[in-house]
Amino acid sequence: MHDNAGIPEPDHSETSPAGDERQSIDHDAALEKVRAVAGWYRQAIFQERQSGAPDSARLEQLMAALQKSVADQRAREDAGPEEAARIAAEYEALYTELMGE
Repeated sequence: MHDNAGIPEPDHSETSPAGDERQSIDHDAALEKVRAVAGWYRQAIFQERQSGAPDSARLEQLMAALQKSVADQRAREDAGPEEAARIAAEYEALYTELMGE
């Protein structure tokens, strides 16, 4: 066996331009899902407030969920790859659930 001390390991953190483009598309698609979910919560809040007898507990739940989605949207913009993937997966599933797909 050879000792590789002093030989730098390859840096796999850099991606090819095609990889950068794919990451940009994935990033944009993930942000769209987060924005869509936030929009759904905004609409639900509006509808609940316009109802004859708004449910204060439901309003609180919807507003908390909206705040979380806005915070996650901001976090997604600056997140590392693992955190970004987690947020993307969470909102993909939530989007599907909310839209009944």
